Amino acid sequence: MTPLLESVLFLGNWLIMARAGLLALEFYSPDTKSWRQAHMQARYAIFRVLLEAGEGLLELTGSGADTIIKLNREKILTTGKKAIGAFLEKLNVYKAMADVDEGLAMYKKYTAVPDEYVPLRQIVLAQKQPRKLFVQAVTTCGADGAVTLKDYEATPVGMVASFVDRFSEQGPLKGLVEHLSACGPFRYPAK
Repeated sequence: MTPLLESVLFLGNWLIMARAGLLALEFYSPDTKSWRQAHMQARYAIFRVLLEAGEGLLELTGSGADTIIKLNREKILTTGKKAIGAFLEKLNVYKAMADVDEGLAMYKKYTAVPDEYVPLRQIVLAQKQPRKLFVQAVTTCGADGAVTLKDYEATPVGMVASFVDRFSEQGPLKGLVEHLSACGPFRYPAK
């Protein structure tokens, strides 16, 4: 990997995490002031740690739908690494000492959503895209040896059609379902 590519990937990971923290607001309920998904709450905590680090590491500029996340690449290895390291160290110490009260207090501090961020949540919800579907194409080999590829639209209907074609009697995996069901129940752990 070239140093330039390595640098771009490194910066990209930090920026993706900051963006993910902001997008996590989708899973925050302002009415109950609670989070619906723990991993989104954790992403938001990292976002808040980076914002709190100061020194121009991470800033939100603009307002409303024109809000921009600015990440200063020059500060990642200094301010960013120090802030995330301190946060994780404190969290680890609280866990190691079984200090639930202090650990929860710190975590709640970083996952509390200030009132000025609630409008950002509305923007996140308004900009939300439908979940992407990965629909697998089906390849078949004809009697003459010609290979064909059948592609499907990325919709629930396309996904079902792909499964039907793959596992039907004419599909490349014909009989697989029957074969597996004839093997009997799968036991875990296998003995």
